[in-house]
Amino acid sequence: MTPAASPQPRPPEVANGFWTLLTSAITIVIVLVGTLQIEPRLSERRLRIDERYILTSEEVAVLPPETLAVVLDRSPGQDQTGFRYRLLQLVLERSGRPFALGLSEQIQSQDEAVAALQQGPASSRNPFAISVGVYGAGLELNRRLREIPIPVTGGILGLRVGWSHRSQHDRLASVGSVDDLRSVLLLQGLGWSDVEIFDASGLRTFTARSEDLFRLVDNHRVQLFPRGIDELEREAPIVASTAAGTDLDPNLLITYPFAGFFYVSPDNQSLADAIQLGFERAIADGSYQQLLEELILTPWLRRHLALADRRVIALPNPVAADVLADVDPRHWIVPWTDLLQGRIRSGAQFCTEQRLQVLCP
Repeated sequence: MTPAASPQPRPPEVANGFWTLLTSAITIVIVLVGTLQIEPRLSERRLRIDERYILTSEEVAVLPPETLAVVLDRSPGQDQTGFRYRLLQLVLERSGRPFALGLSEQIQSQDEAVAALQQGPASSRNPFAISVGVYGAGLELNRRLREIPIPVTGGILGLRVGWSHRSQHDRLASVGSVDDLRSVLLLQGLGWSDVEIFDASGLRTFTARSEDLFRLVDNHRVQLFPRGIDELEREAPIVASTAAGTDLDPNLLITYPFAGFFYVSPDNQSLADAIQLGFERAIADGSYQQLLEELILTPWLRRHLALADRRVIALPNPVAADVLADVDPRHWIVPWTDLLQGRIRSGAQFCTEQRLQVLCP
């Protein structure tokens, strides 16, 4: 009987090949798992918005020459229901020009978006064909882009009410002037332009990361966190769930001239003209005011702001003074001249302004 053959050792090249295949397979699995984990984060920026409201660079490329391609720079949390999109849609409709409007395919930082706009929608350095954005008015932006010098909210962005811990309300009730305000520690986010405005008036400001702001208020580390009145309704549920001791300060309205403008590429005169014309028509026919009241000057804000009971402290804005001086006075909703010259010192006086009366009882 022939004995069974003893197992023979694999040749070295076979063994090496086996381990190479096994290592490659493991690597592929790791890459696939990593991709599955990363891909939702990469695509999340598009999944959270209805694709119908995105205008891609490919779609822009096939538009008829007479149609304005309007791709709005999209910031985090923005969609077609937001004020910027709704206002742009309104003014384009009022312009009478044929247009295609959509949000950009991806979210970019403001610096990236401005750089892309500066190159123009057809540039390879503007891969999403961005053609318009809304940014805080300033000299540097005016040098790089073409501005449409109508404040997108009529100056309402310059009206600030603060979040504060309820234990600080009595202290803030004694503040009646800029000198008094210098004894209060204010809070702002890192890199926010408001800090320069506060510094110019000699105010004390502590800056922190966005995720820490309400915690600092609730822990009594600061006395007041001023916010634009258009931001309060959106932030109220966050404050209620994360900062139980914090509420709106009922005493102060801090104001300083501030405006966001629509900006387009330097050579996009046709889009700039359409936005300018449509904006002026929307102001004249009342549809702009109607949109403001729907999305910003809301019943919630009227109830919680208690504007008539507030003391007004007006600050200059040297950072943007030259740019804002060119705004047509008819395009301001906020009476900045009266504020800066000290003729308005109370919220009750604000309530005599026709387009702000919606915020008053």
